Amino acid sequence: MEDRALEKFFIDNGGRSIAACQSLTAGDRIIIICHGFRGAKENSGKLNPFAERLNRIGFDVVAFDFSGSGASDGEFKDITLSGQTADLRRVIDYVSDKYSKPTYLLGRSFGGSTVLTAGAGDSRVVAFVLWSAPVLLQQTFRYLMSDTYDEMANGRVVQINDENGCFTLGPDLVRDFNRHDMDACLKDIGDRPVLIIHGENDETVAAVNARYCKERLVNANLHIVPGADHRFNGMTRLREDLTLNWLINH
Repeated sequence: MEDRALEKFFIDNGGRSIAACQSLTAGDRIIIICHGFRGAKENSGKLNPFAERLNRIGFDVVAFDFSGSGASDGEFKDITLSGQTADLRRVIDYVSDKYSKPTYLLGRSFGGSTVLTAGAGDSRVVAFVLWSAPVLLQQTFRYLMSDTYDEMANGRVVQINDENGCFTLGPDLVRDFNRHDMDACLKDIGDRPVLIIHGENDETVAAVNARYCKERLVNANLHIVPGADHRFNGMTRLREDLTLNWLINH
């Protein structure tokens, strides 16, 4: 059976546009999905079938591109956690005003960090799902960027090459980390339920981040998945199954 196309639309963000898509089936709850660093809302084609599975258990789905990513306005080199936090808060406002349903947040990787900074203090958010999310921000990005991290911390614009090509980053990304107290975010969640899924073999965001969250949350379920890497290559169905089963019970 062919995947049903998600409806695309734009959310005004102070004169700039956030590109979004949705799959609505009159569910009684809604989940906002946040992509990871250098990702996009479609998650390389995985969003459509996952959204259909969410629809079948009573969830409407909204996903979007952070500013500078995908089809949203802005430049990727200007990315910061504060900027992504503001984007997600705008999307939460939009969803809350338009649909008035209990809101769940799901974030992949750096999108999971954003779920915490944007949603922890927002009572409209009833539950959180963190997929391979970093909370030890300086430690994680310093490991990923090595000497480039110090260059950015010293105010330099840098060019980085990875398996997906060359990209540019400004210094505000790493400087902005000091503006966010991740421990305070975890505390602000209170007793709201949180699902944490992380690969045991995550080569990008160490699994210590997931355990760190679990230790500081009142009502969290943690799955460290043996053999799984950061992208859950070959294991995305398992990650979805764990998520859907948890959502059904919450």
